[in-house]
Amino acid sequence: MKKALPIFFEWLIISWLAGIIACSPQPANEQFVGKGKAKSVVTLGNWPESDGALFASGENCCLIAGKTAETGDFRVMCRLSLDSLNGSNSCFSFFGNRFFFDAPSPEGKPQLLVTGPLFEKNQLLGDAGKLISPGKSFDFEIIKKGSVLTCLIDGKKICAAEAGSEWKGYLAVNPAKNTVRVSEFSMKGNLVPVEALSFLFESGQDGYHTFRIPAIVTTAKGTLLAFAEGRKNSRSDTGDIDMVLKRSEDGGKTWSPLSVIWDDAENVCGNPAPVVDKTTGTIFLLTTWNLGIDHEQEIIGQAGKDTRRVFVMQSVDDGITWTAPVEITQQVKPENWTWYATGPCHGIQIENGNFNGRLVIPCDHIEAGTKKYFSHIIYSDDHGKTWKIGGSTPQDQVNECTVAELPDGKLMLNMRNYNRTQKSRKISLSGDGGLSWGGIFPDTTLAEPICQGSLYRFSFGPSRLLFLNPADENARQNMALRLSFDEGATWAKTKILHGGPSAYSDITGLPDGNIGCLYEAGYAHPYQGIVFKEILLNGLEK
Repeated sequence: MKKALPIFFEWLIISWLAGIIACSPQPANEQFVGKGKAKSVVTLGNWPESDGALFASGENCCLIAGKTAETGDFRVMCRLSLDSLNGSNSCFSFFGNRFFFDAPSPEGKPQLLVTGPLFEKNQLLGDAGKLISPGKSFDFEIIKKGSVLTCLIDGKKICAAEAGSEWKGYLAVNPAKNTVRVSEFSMKGNLVPVEALSFLFESGQDGYHTFRIPAIVTTAKGTLLAFAEGRKNSRSDTGDIDMVLKRSEDGGKTWSPLSVIWDDAENVCGNPAPVVDKTTGTIFLLTTWNLGIDHEQEIIGQAGKDTRRVFVMQSVDDGITWTAPVEITQQVKPENWTWYATGPCHGIQIENGNFNGRLVIPCDHIEAGTKKYFSHIIYSDDHGKTWKIGGSTPQDQVNECTVAELPDGKLMLNMRNYNRTQKSRKISLSGDGGLSWGGIFPDTTLAEPICQGSLYRFSFGPSRLLFLNPADENARQNMALRLSFDEGATWAKTKILHGGPSAYSDITGLPDGNIGCLYEAGYAHPYQGIVFKEILLNGLEK
């Protein structure tokens, strides 16, 4: 028979084991909303407390968990209710995916739906009314165990997907066109705090439903001019859309109130493409216009009441005042082109070679009788007095583009790509100042989810070329700033600015020698606002 250990040694062993267990990493349990009271949340819009719940309504409202999972297994629980089931698109967002409690089906019935990188796009999951009753609370859960992520309503498995081990993104409730009431919201797992977004243009503010389509330049005097579309009544690309602006005279630390620089009643004033003439100091803003009642497909099919028209505005006092828009459609748009868009993003002024001083604006168009997009440029060789049409890409399936000058005098066009066999940005080069463009080729490093991106020449010596876009092949998320030291042949450095939903963007150089990035971002979707962020050049280069 083995002798029992002395009581003293047993006590030592038990204490040692207990210490190991206590010191081992344990999954945290965080309550974001408890008994209807906010404990650890970030909010967009107004979320007052009433009858044991936080409630809100509207597309721009969002209740965001103050922490998120980083790795490993986790469990999310949200107890909520919907005031109605009417196809409102009310949803729960998680890691770039969205679970819709009340999505409209083709038959008009409210449906459960999930979409995102982990799931098939727009995967209908059944009749919402069978599991959700208007005004009655239900538990929505997301459980990840091992390699499987499962979504449940009141304990019933609704869908599942294979998932990895690392996570980036937000957990958020978005009421959309409904009223949602949240009484409990919690998460258990390996949690880390989320970064709250600081919006320069916040959708739902200043009298606008949505702000979209950012563009930014730094003037000859060092003032930052941040442009956007102010969409009055909805998120739609058509309707009542104004051109709006904010200025910063201290490198983006503080900004002026919003100013409206072009408002044409209920029509579209959009696609800002500003460029600074460094010789004269004049800022030119190229933009496109159409009737608010005409949609893109109607204009493409020549069934609209009017067409897309091109205008230019200018400022000689650092963006404080602007001239009235002057139409230049006849100079830069052939009669057989239907759809047309300037930018959206900054234009450039060529600094070297035979075309020194030329102002160049990246654009895109569709030819009549086709639905094929092409990229092209327009330019001015007389400091903005007149504008001419330049070359167009020899291949289609590209449109919104951005341009940069290369040290050998060539121009590089970096383009949005619709070819889903190659989910990367497309490139074309010009050796004659943009009058013609070579064959399109892919940059396989730059992932493309079919979205606008921005290219910026930061310096020639040493050579620094920057590129910014949502770096994901399938979804508008993961806004990434990249740096190349070899004219885009390789991209040596990458910095993720926002791991969550994100879309259009632009870049500028700051007076202090750093980088200014302006981009669409959000928690539940990419259009909750436009963020300005300063990036330290030294930090990016390390």
